[in-house]
Amino acid sequence: MTVASGMKLGFAPDIGSALQEQVSAILSQWTLPDLADDYLISPMSGGGSNVNLKLEGSRHALALRVCAPDPQRWGVDRAASIQAQKDAARADLAPNVLASTLPEGHFLCPFLTGGVMTPTRMREEGLLSDVVETLRSLHAQQTSARVFSPFEDAAHFVKLGDAEGAVRPAEFADMYDRVRKIAQLFAAIDAPRAFCHSDLVPQNFIVGDRMRLIDWDYAGMGWVAFEMASFACQAGLSDEETETFLRLYDPQVDDSQRARVALMRAVAGVREAAWATMAEPILSAHTTPLDGWTYQGYASSNLAEARNAWGQGSFAEMLKAAAHVREGARF
Repeated sequence: MTVASGMKLGFAPDIGSALQEQVSAILSQWTLPDLADDYLISPMSGGGSNVNLKLEGSRHALALRVCAPDPQRWGVDRAASIQAQKDAARADLAPNVLASTLPEGHFLCPFLTGGVMTPTRMREEGLLSDVVETLRSLHAQQTSARVFSPFEDAAHFVKLGDAEGAVRPAEFADMYDRVRKIAQLFAAIDAPRAFCHSDLVPQNFIVGDRMRLIDWDYAGMGWVAFEMASFACQAGLSDEETETFLRLYDPQVDDSQRARVALMRAVAGVREAAWATMAEPILSAHTTPLDGWTYQGYASSNLAEARNAWGQGSFAEMLKAAAHVREGARF
C-alpha cells in the first residue's frame, strides 16, 4: 500500500488488519517527502497504553507511536508529552518529533539505535554515571510542558482501581496512607524541582552514541527527588548503588536528601503498583510486554521496593529528616 509522501508500507504478519488501516490513516495525514521509502512495519515491545511500531526502510528507520484513546485514564496529557519530547530533543536527549497528530497524540520520530538499557546491562557496562550525566543535563533544560505530581497520579490510579475492583494486597491501603502523608510533606517544603522525565524504567534509556530517553508521557516540571527515587526503584538499586547514584548527582548529598529520596522511592513503588493493578484488565490483551513481564509481577516488585524503602528507619523520623532542605541541595 502506498500512502502520502511516497511511503510504501508493508506489515509484519503479527500486525492485524485494523492496526494496519489505522497506521495507514495516520501516516496519510502527514506530508513527509524527505522520508519517502519502502518500509516494513513491525511491533516493538513496551508502550503501556500505546502501541509502538518500527518502520524499517532502505534509507530511514523510524518509530511510530499509536496512542490509545482516553489518555486521561492513564494520567497522560498528549500535547504536554509531545512538547516535553521536543524540549528534550533540543538538548539531544530524545529523538526529535518529525510529525504528530493532536489531540490523539500519535507521533513519528527517528528510531534510536543502540538498544535499551536493562539493569543487567547498566551494571555490566558501568552505565550509572551516564545515567546521572543524562539526568543532570535534562534537569538543566527548560520545558513548557505540564507540572507533574506522582501524588496526583497515584490518587487517580487508586480511585479508578477502587471503582473497577482492582486486585491489590491487603497491605496496600496502609501503604497508600503513607503516600498521602508524604504528599503533605512535599506540599509544605521547597524541595528542588526541574524538567523531569518522571518514568525512569531502565528500558526508557537508549544507549547509543550517547544516552537518550524515550516515552515522555509523564514528563514535565517535577520534584528531582522523585526522579532520582523513580530510577532507583525501577532499576532495583542496592543501598550501595543508591548511595553512589546520589553522590554522583550531588557530591554534597546529606541525610535530608537521602530521606527525601527514600520516601519518594516508596511513592514510586506504590504509584507503579496502583497503575499496574488498574491497567491490567484493559491493557493485557492489547500491548506487547517485554519478555517475562507481567502486570501482577510488576505490581509485586514495586510494592517490595516500597517496603524496602520504608524499612530504612522510622517513618516518622524519615519525614522529619526530609523536611529540612539545605541551601544548594540538588534534590
